[in-house]
Amino acid sequence: MAGSSKRQSLPIRARLYVLLVVAVGLLAIATAVRELAGKPFSTQWLWLASLTLLSGALHVRMSDSVRISITISETFVFAGTLLYGPGLGTILVLLDAATVTTLVRVRRGISWYQVAFNLTAPPLSVWLAATALFALVGPVPIPRTGTTFIVGLGVFTLVYFLLNSWLIAIAVSLTQNSTPLRVWMGLIDLLGNYASGASIAALIYYTQRGFDFPFIFIILPLLGGVYLAYRSSAKRVEAEQQKNTELNRVFLSTIEALAMAIDAKDQVTHGHIRRVQRYTMALADSVGVKDDKQIKALEAAALLHDTGKLAVPEYILNKPGPLTASEFERMKLHAAVGADILKSIDFPYPVEPIVRHHHENWDGTGYPDGIKGQTIPLGARILSVVDCYDAPTSDRPFRPRMSRQQAEQVLIDRRGKMYDPWIVDEFLAILDRLESQETAEQAISIAGHSAPSPRLTPAQLDVISATTAEDREFKELSRDLPRANTLSDTVEVLFRHIRRVTPASSIAFYMPRPDTKENDLICVACTGIGTSLIESQRVPVGERISGWSFAHKQVVFNSDAALDLGPIAKTLSTPLRWALVAPVADRQDVLGVIALYGSELFDKDHRRMLETAAGLFYSFLAPFVTQPDRQTHRNNDSPKIH
Repeated sequence: MAGSSKRQSLPIRARLYVLLVVAVGLLAIATAVRELAGKPFSTQWLWLASLTLLSGALHVRMSDSVRISITISETFVFAGTLLYGPGLGTILVLLDAATVTTLVRVRRGISWYQVAFNLTAPPLSVWLAATALFALVGPVPIPRTGTTFIVGLGVFTLVYFLLNSWLIAIAVSLTQNSTPLRVWMGLIDLLGNYASGASIAALIYYTQRGFDFPFIFIILPLLGGVYLAYRSSAKRVEAEQQKNTELNRVFLSTIEALAMAIDAKDQVTHGHIRRVQRYTMALADSVGVKDDKQIKALEAAALLHDTGKLAVPEYILNKPGPLTASEFERMKLHAAVGADILKSIDFPYPVEPIVRHHHENWDGTGYPDGIKGQTIPLGARILSVVDCYDAPTSDRPFRPRMSRQQAEQVLIDRRGKMYDPWIVDEFLAILDRLESQETAEQAISIAGHSAPSPRLTPAQLDVISATTAEDREFKELSRDLPRANTLSDTVEVLFRHIRRVTPASSIAFYMPRPDTKENDLICVACTGIGTSLIESQRVPVGERISGWSFAHKQVVFNSDAALDLGPIAKTLSTPLRWALVAPVADRQDVLGVIALYGSELFDKDHRRMLETAAGLFYSFLAPFVTQPDRQTHRNNDSPKIH
């Protein structure tokens, strides 16, 4: 019997199919009633009906996904058919169906379409199978000996199973993302239930004792054992299904966490990868993808399609301008590299082809293999359209996001060239609905009504993004420092990179006053907010923040900036409230100090970054600054580094 755990609107095709089955099933039931009305009443019918109702109440649910239940009542349906013809067999299976359907509706609730289908499909199957049986072996009573009885019973059992299982399979396939054959393959194990019921019915038919108390006393324990065996098997199957479901959930969660970590390294916003997956699955449904393996492959590929970017240098991934020809050639490697990485994972569905070909173009100008048109896997064509839309509408550090209208225009311009026209049209048709759902989900999340999730949080991903940004800035700082010609240029370079990874609003470099015995530090270069205030600063060694840091060769962390700059620093357009100061020194020598000033508190990572920057600064300046006269001078013009 088929059912559902919750009421839902059936597709039009499913409704028409159910109505057809119901109409023909009612005709079979009416024919059975008319046949029984023309026969003398027998008390054996009551015994058969009672046993059918009792055994129908002891049903076992075999499949949680399509709500398939089996009973041991087939024994009495078979026996009634063999003893009294198609009419009684049809009515008995109707009683069985009514019992199971009533219990299912009370416990879980199913739609009236499903109730009607469950009450008419089995009687229709029994009527047609019994008609085939008696057409083959002759009218009731069937001979008990010879091959005729065995062949007839085998035909009846097989036809009954095939008709009932295929009627259910077609109904389920019309309401779920699957094919009738795939659903039917999940029901084929039920043939054993039909065969065991036929065997016991044959035993009853051979004895021809009738249904008296001694016989019932003998037969009920046998049927009870069958029921318990089915129930035990069903529990094991259910436990295995739950285990597989949990493993699949953990598997996909692991994939998602790794994919988001990869995208965080690429400075991609946290919502991008989830939107790509959600939009991809919605688009697949819209274009009619029903195969379960293809759906699961798309779900994983949407998360992992940029895995190969691990093989692309970060300066190419995050380059703010257009790529050079050689840079683009390196970028193109990510599709094939990602596919090769995923090939080493034994996915139970085809993820690798989708990842490999999601940059192929409809006209054959894409990469890595230059295939075109329908030869590009459907999953890759779907993913490429979604990625093309969502990537430019996500914020990146080096460019603003596109508007929806701009992104739509990109798709329209590339329709028929880079992307499958049909896929583009389907995506644009559902875009309003997708973005409405996205807005609603964000509102629910902000309101705090969403369920807790084990996924990576934005804070966790920010650590990865910040690490990547820090690594990039220090690489560029090491490259740019040697290009500076003056001390002011050097400080400008340092500030340009350090401000991207810290909340610094100003920077100053203090050194001992040259050509004098005064024990003071002076600001030899500065930039940022309040430059006119900072450049006139003179700090005694050992005093204030910068003087103390210089004298003790230690970092001063989140001290009041007014101790260095005076209270006027807090009246600037961007107030300078906090100071982070680090000595530019090695173990023996100290050249000066670098001071960062800002309106926000610095954290321990900012302290570490400044210490690293000060070390680079010392390594660059030390060869040009000699003791004791400090050959770097501060004149009206910025000093040269010789």
